[in-house]
Amino acid sequence: METQNIILEGVHYATRKVIRIGIRNGFIYSLADIDEIYWPGEHSRDKLSVIAPGLVDLQLNGYKGVDFNDKGLAAEQIETASQNLLQLGVTKYFPTLITGSPERTSSVLKAIVEVIDQKIVASQMIGGIHLEGPFISKEDGPRGAHPEEYCLEPSIAKVKRWQEEAEDRIRIITLAPELPGSEGLIKACVKMGMVVAVGHTAASTVDMKRAVDAGATLSTHLGNGCHGVLPRHPNYIWDQLADDRLYTSMIADGFHLPDSVLKVFVRTKGEKAILVSDGMPFMGPEPGVYDSSVAGKIRLTGEGKLHQEGNPEVLAGSAGTLLEGVEKISEMEGFPFAWNMGSIHPLRLLNHASNFGLSVGAPADLVLLDQDLEKLRISRVYKNGVPWDVSLTTESSI
Repeated sequence: METQNIILEGVHYATRKVIRIGIRNGFIYSLADIDEIYWPGEHSRDKLSVIAPGLVDLQLNGYKGVDFNDKGLAAEQIETASQNLLQLGVTKYFPTLITGSPERTSSVLKAIVEVIDQKIVASQMIGGIHLEGPFISKEDGPRGAHPEEYCLEPSIAKVKRWQEEAEDRIRIITLAPELPGSEGLIKACVKMGMVVAVGHTAASTVDMKRAVDAGATLSTHLGNGCHGVLPRHPNYIWDQLADDRLYTSMIADGFHLPDSVLKVFVRTKGEKAILVSDGMPFMGPEPGVYDSSVAGKIRLTGEGKLHQEGNPEVLAGSAGTLLEGVEKISEMEGFPFAWNMGSIHPLRLLNHASNFGLSVGAPADLVLLDQDLEKLRISRVYKNGVPWDVSLTTESSI
C-alpha cells in the first residue's frame, strides 16, 4: 500500500465540530478544530463527511465465506475477507481460532503468519491472532459450540509452541480460569505479551479473582458461553461485571444478549465496554444449513440467528457485523460512545502507551460517514493513510 500526504476536512464524530486532519506517511501529523473559521464557499458544511477512527474487531472467526478456522485457509481468502471488512469500516481485526485439533490450529496459524509477512491489505489489517480455546470448560453451556473432544487442560508448553509457530503473533487468548494450571498459564501468557481473557467458563468467585490477580484483563463475550441457569448470586457474570480491572467484550447482534442486558453491561463497564462481532464465515449468505469447520452443522435463520442445527439454544457465533452492533448500541447510548466501543476501547485495552483514534501521532485509520447517523453509511475508509473507496469491488486494492 503506497502512502501519501492528505488533508481531510470533515465533522468530528464526537464533538460534531469541523476539523482538519493532516495525514503523512500513514499517520495523523496534524489535527485542528476549524469550526469557527470554516468557510465552506460553494460547499455547505452539511455535505461534509463525519470522520471517525477505524473499527477494531477483537473476535472474528471469518467473513463472507472465508473461514479462519479452515485448515486449508489460503492467503487469497484472507486478503478477500480483509478487503470486504474495510468496506464495513473495520481497519484492524484479530482472526479468531476456535477450539479444534492441534494440527488444525498449527496449520491455520502458519497460514495467517504467511499473510502477515506479505505486503498486502490483510497484512496491515491483522492486529494479531485470538486463540479462543482450547483451554475452556467442557461443561454444556459454558462450552458453547466448541467441540468437547478438543477442550484441554491448560498447557504452557502448547501455547509456547503455537506462539513460536505464529512468530509471536498470538495477541489474545481466551481460557477458563477454573481449570488446573490456569493461573500459571495466565502469568506465562502475559509475559509473552498476550491479552488474557476469561470466557467459556464455569469459574467460582475465587477462581475469577485469582485469574485477574494473575493478569487477565478481558471478559470474552460476557453473558454467552455460559450456563442457561445460574445462581442469583454469586455467579461468574456478577464477578466479572464487578471487577473494575476487567474490560468486557459483548456481542450486539440482537440474539446473543437482550437489549436490557446489553444496557446494564455497557453502563456498568463504561470506558471498558467493547463491541465484538464474533462473526462467522456465514455472515452474508442466504438462510439455510451450513457446514462449519469447528461446530458441524449450523443453521442461519431468516432473522439472522446462527445456531447449531437441531439445537436453537446453542448459538454458533454471529451473522452480524461490528457496524450493525454500533448501530444497536447507538440507539441506547448515542453514536459517539457506541463507535468508541468498537474502536477506541479495544485499542486502549491492547496498548495503553500508543496514540490511537483521532489524535496526532496515531495511525491514519479513518472512516468517513454520511452525517445522518441513524443509519450508518460509509463513503470512504483510510487504512494507514491510504484511501479505500467502499464502492470498489474486492478485486481492487489500495
